[in-house]
Amino acid sequence: MIRSQDITLRRQREAAIALGFFDGVHLGHRAVIQAAVEAGKKGGLDSRVFTFDPAGDKPASKNALTLLQTEEQKDRVLEAMGADEVVCPLFSSFKDLSPEDFFYHLLVDILRAKVLTCGENYHFGHFAAAGVPQLQEMCRQAGVRLVVVPPVMMDGEMVSSTRIRQALRDGKVELANRMLGAPFTLEAPVVHGKQWGRTVACPTVNQSFPDGFTVPRYGVYASEVTVEGRKYRGVTNVGVKPTMKDHNLTCETYLLDFSGDLYGKTIGVSLIHFLRPETRFSSASQLSEQIQRDIHNVERILPANR
Repeated sequence: MIRSQDITLRRQREAAIALGFFDGVHLGHRAVIQAAVEAGKKGGLDSRVFTFDPAGDKPASKNALTLLQTEEQKDRVLEAMGADEVVCPLFSSFKDLSPEDFFYHLLVDILRAKVLTCGENYHFGHFAAAGVPQLQEMCRQAGVRLVVVPPVMMDGEMVSSTRIRQALRDGKVELANRMLGAPFTLEAPVVHGKQWGRTVACPTVNQSFPDGFTVPRYGVYASEVTVEGRKYRGVTNVGVKPTMKDHNLTCETYLLDFSGDLYGKTIGVSLIHFLRPETRFSSASQLSEQIQRDIHNVERILPANR
């Protein structure tokens, strides 16, 4: 799969293009992307995903945006879905285009769109001035086929990145994972902590949340940890470790059935089940006893060798 940030380079082949930000690549996003991939295969077209990098300049509708995955995680999902190219320019590079310039110059002339796919609430152009009705008319005039994909519903509500973020903040990680179609995963390097875990006989690995990344509800989770392609069960604490009076936000994980030095290595910690809220204990020994109960619960919830 090709990844490009350059939107001035004219493509050689006509394409079916999926339109959207696609943060999290949840089930609704996947329906839009799959429609483009299938249209590309049927029509002998490239399949492209047109998204954007919000760094430094977020669209007006995403002022409070926090991300559900890194760009590297997103690319792996898109490649697995069969996308030939991901076009991901900075939002600032095209945000001032009128709806007409965005459609005719960028999508048709540069990206060579013959088929477009999007969700029902897709907007485009300066200040998101145009929506699906305007896109339908432009496509009709330009001879471009438009596929408007209906929303994916779950438990009577639409699957959306906003709903997933709220579920994570509420500790409803199983619901978030169902909507994502995969576990919510923090993929980040292991950093040096204050080694509190060693004082309670449970050495842990620490990760920092990237700036602008969604932080789930503070608490303890059953987790699945991916280390160099191998999976381990874990007990993960998201929060500030109030018993140790450490006010720095971290993702701290004890890996079951693992020993070794992971400092500096990038690992993936997938949250599977919310066990309990983060709690301040009166002593390290009380915390140690609770951690042992947490480990037992993880062993009960998650089978070995997942």
